[in-house]
Amino acid sequence: MIFRRPELEKDNPIAPEPYVGPRRRLAMARAAALENSTEAGDMKEMLQTLVNAAARFLRGQPKVRRPGRSLTALRDAIEKANQVLAAENRSRISRQKKG
Repeated sequence: MIFRRPELEKDNPIAPEPYVGPRRRLAMARAAALENSTEAGDMKEMLQTLVNAAARFLRGQPKVRRPGRSLTALRDAIEKANQVLAAENRSRISRQKKG
């Protein structure tokens, strides 16, 4: 007689979750944290590159008395991105001093 094991069948929505012990759960959490930190670093680099390109674009634009909405929105976005990057650098430096 062959016993069917639904937890081993592919794409079975009612299959029970396999047991994951505390050591493996912590190891998976550590691996995910390391992966997320590298993604965050890449994201910061991309944001900094984008901010630099937008600032370079704005410097190339002719001076006008009344800038349009899109120009004002771009300036505001650059300012907010710079604030986020500066805040992240401050928090990273303070974490290094504590550790």
